[in-house]
Amino acid sequence: MSQKHDDFFGEPISVYTDAEAIEDGILVDLTQFCVVQFLGFVVNRMTSHLFDDLKPFAEVPDGNFKKALASILRTKCSLAQGSPDNTGEIGDIWRIPPDLWLVRNEVGGWTAMHPEDY
Repeated sequence: MSQKHDDFFGEPISVYTDAEAIEDGILVDLTQFCVVQFLGFVVNRMTSHLFDDLKPFAEVPDGNFKKALASILRTKCSLAQGSPDNTGEIGDIWRIPPDLWLVRNEVGGWTAMHPEDY
């Protein structure tokens, strides 16, 4: 069979874009809060579920929410585990212990999330 993988499944029935997910409140655009790099790409999205879970820890007495969120995210990214896929490229999903993921996204970065948000 010489069909390309995309041809096998045909056209998608529907597409839910990054912009729609941000507008609907499913994703948070982190570029308004902080810039954290992971493997050469920016962690530019986070599911609202994870954002809501981390928010109390970033609300620090000095009031610098953005700095605290960046620090939390940077620390979590330093613990990420994964490996390049067999092509030598960076894998699309990295695990952050104990139970978070970093997933490559359609806007050239990473999305931090709980696995159940995938």
